[in-house]
Amino acid sequence: MVDSLTLPFDRPAQPLAERRVVALVLPALLCELAMPLPDKAPDKSTRSLPFGVVLGEAGAELTSTLSAVNEKATRLGVRSGQTVAEARAIAARLVVREVSPKVLEQALARIAEIAMGFGAVVSFSAPDTVWVDVTGAAHLFGGELGLLAELVGRIREAGHRVRAVLAPGPRLARAFARYGEIGVEGYRSIAAEQCAQEFAQLPIRALELAPELESWWVRLGVLTIQGLVELPKSALAARLAEQASDVMSLMAGRDGAPLVPYLPPRILVESSSWEEGSSGIEPLLFVLRGLTARMGARLSGRGEAAAALRLTIFAEGSIARFRGVEGAKRLDFALPKPLWRPEEVFRIIASRLERLELEAPSVGLELEVTELTEATPRQLELGLWGASLTHALDELPIVLAELTADLGEENVGVLRPVDSHRPERASALVPALQKPSRAKKSRRRSGRTPRTPATTPTVNTAQLVHRVTRWLKEPVAFEAPLRPQATVALGRRLYTIDSLRFEQRLEAVEWWSQPVSRDYVRLVLRGTEGVVEGLVYVDRDSGKRYWQGVAD
Repeated sequence: MVDSLTLPFDRPAQPLAERRVVALVLPALLCELAMPLPDKAPDKSTRSLPFGVVLGEAGAELTSTLSAVNEKATRLGVRSGQTVAEARAIAARLVVREVSPKVLEQALARIAEIAMGFGAVVSFSAPDTVWVDVTGAAHLFGGELGLLAELVGRIREAGHRVRAVLAPGPRLARAFARYGEIGVEGYRSIAAEQCAQEFAQLPIRALELAPELESWWVRLGVLTIQGLVELPKSALAARLAEQASDVMSLMAGRDGAPLVPYLPPRILVESSSWEEGSSGIEPLLFVLRGLTARMGARLSGRGEAAAALRLTIFAEGSIARFRGVEGAKRLDFALPKPLWRPEEVFRIIASRLERLELEAPSVGLELEVTELTEATPRQLELGLWGASLTHALDELPIVLAELTADLGEENVGVLRPVDSHRPERASALVPALQKPSRAKKSRRRSGRTPRTPATTPTVNTAQLVHRVTRWLKEPVAFEAPLRPQATVALGRRLYTIDSLRFEQRLEAVEWWSQPVSRDYVRLVLRGTEGVVEGLVYVDRDSGKRYWQGVAD
């Protein structure tokens, strides 16, 4: 029987998974960075003008070379690679904008973070390419086409045009994405056995040769890679010199170029700015929706969530100085539950932003995640039963976060009984959803069982008079006599005491801090708008009466 067993080391070795890399080419990225996206500027009239982009620091000279041009300028005959002077000779109204290499790198890094949820290794290269190694991950999205559709959809939601190709290597994938034919859906998957044949149909510039060498081949009439394939390999290798080995491998459909992994920063920031100041909250909400969409896509790709947020509203400098207000207004949001979905983050911030009064026109908005944590999504429910309960459990922290944003963190929570004879001090407000402390996290990691704290003494609330739903922060003087049919003025309304009942007496309680001697009386007031029940106490030392709370 032992001879019939197949031991692990007797089994044939499983073949390694074929390498599959997605290249995301963003052909209009420089133009998108130079010109405000639809969610960045209330005034979009300048978006229809022809403009070109110079990659470099501010102050483009006439001799600077255009790195990209928009569609309007292309229709007029302007091309990338021309100098600013040459381009303006063709289109006099050409607008030249500058994009710094740092801004371009930050934009590519944001797109790389979105793509991190699709593969093990993500890398990018200026000016327009992001790579994702998705080897062995396509089945998680229903196949390679499903993965490409999901990935392209998220990049487009972030406001970018994209062409995506899945191929056996990064250089092959980028060549197909830049110069190959792609359908209207914007993505394509190329199998390894078809790679060499498909690659031969691309133009010779897909090899990314030196400009002098590429120009020499074009002058010879070799316009496609197929022309190089038909040449003798000895002559081809002699002309390509040190690039011969890489070019030969690519023409054979092989690409072993490594990817340098991208490590994302620990602070996430999304910002938008516009030139002319806008008044009111509606433009800010419009911009905020775009910021939260991009932030949510980055968080989802990283597998992280936001535990705290900060929104900064930048005011127009001259008007802010004239009115004597600050140039930037910061709003902090402490989230009771880590969030990463864009619609949830938008709801929380918008609930507070809608009640904000701006003292000067705004020219910018910045959303920052000040505290990151691991995202812990809820497991999928099997069947329909329990789905509504799961939705309710997810909805409660969002509602609490909205209330916290509206009322303040110190005004939202649950009441905890406190050992006190005074009814207004018999409960304390504590956070509804408390975050685990660092000590608890360290004990959880180490496996030690935390010591159970001593039970906090509580009060039997049924024996006290704090069956009152609303306590006043400060007691209000009660001038009316405590007898039936007496007239009482509360605010701007008149009431009549319908009935009254003695509740309890406190005699020199809490003598160690501030002795209190009071008689509590419950009143039922009747007015034109209905009946109000409340609590009044009489200070036995001064004889004054105070309205303490309301029982709705």
